[in-house]
Amino acid sequence: MDMVDKLKPLDVLNKSLKSPVIVKIRGGREFRGVLDGYDLHMNLVLSGVEELNKDTSVKNLMGEILLRGDNVVYISPTVQKETEKGEGKGKGKGKEPERKETW
Repeated sequence: MDMVDKLKPLDVLNKSLKSPVIVKIRGGREFRGVLDGYDLHMNLVLSGVEELNKDTSVKNLMGEILLRGDNVVYISPTVQKETEKGEGKGKGKGKEPERKETW
């Protein structure tokens, strides 16, 4: 009966909509941005995208991009660091960020 409760990959993507994610594609490039949309082929639309170096520092600011699903190696929900939250600090909705699952 536990199988019924397991999340499917697209369920995890749906829970990650409008949230920050990190995506790695074939060839080793990594991007960080907000997941704005996806489809059944796992094509992804990201906004506020930053391309990351191997040490996770920002290599390039890219704005909005579309990543073709067959190039995606992984997508991982992420939590903003306190220093990145900036002016919104203390003005949140008053709830703890929910724990994100990866697949």
